[in-house]
Amino acid sequence: MQKIESLLSKLNYNEFTLFISEVSYMDFLDRVHVSELKLQEKGLWDVPHPWLNLLVPKSKIHQFASEVFGKILTDTSNGPILIYPVDKSRWNTKTSMVTPKENVFYLVAFLSSAMPSSTGTDSLENILSQNKRILQVCETANLETKQYLPHYNTQEEWKKHFGSQWEVFVRRKFRYDPLAILTPGQRIFQKAINSL
Repeated sequence: MQKIESLLSKLNYNEFTLFISEVSYMDFLDRVHVSELKLQEKGLWDVPHPWLNLLVPKSKIHQFASEVFGKILTDTSNGPILIYPVDKSRWNTKTSMVTPKENVFYLVAFLSSAMPSSTGTDSLENILSQNKRILQVCETANLETKQYLPHYNTQEEWKKHFGSQWEVFVRRKFRYDPLAILTPGQRIFQKAINSL
C-alpha cells in the first residue's frame, strides 16, 4: 500500500475519486465477467453493448483525453471506461493485430450498455453516434489511433487499417486460408469459388 501511495502522490487527480479494491490476479483478469453476472441479475445483460476499443499512442494520449473526455464524454454514465498502458516491446509481433507505431500505447475501452427504451444519453442511437464522433475526432486530429476489433465494410478500409502491415497480412491469409473460408463476415477477402 505504501508503494501505491508513493506512486499516486506523483499524479494530479481528485483524491475523492480514488477507490482501491484488492483482488487476486485471476479475479482481476475475470473482472468483466463479474460485471456481466451483475448485469444478468438485473436483467440488463441482454441489451446492446456497442463497445469501442481504441489503441492510442502515448504521445497522443493527452490530446485524445482533451478531445474525447473534455468535449464528447461530458455526461455519460452508461458503462465503465478502461485505460491501460501497453508496452509493445513485450508484444508478440507475429500476430496480425494492428497497433500504433509507438512502443508505448494505451488501450482505451468504452464498455457501454444501451438501456432498453432509453431516448437519452444511454440510448443505442446516442452511444453509436458518440462512438462515431470519437472515431471522427481521432481521424480529424490525426491521433494515429487504431481500433481493436474494428468493423469495416470494404477492403479499402481494411487496407487503411492495416497500413504497412497489409501485404504481410495478405500473404498470411493466402498461406493459411487460401480459400478464404475463415471470417467471411469481416468482408476483408472474397471467398474462393470451389471449381469441383
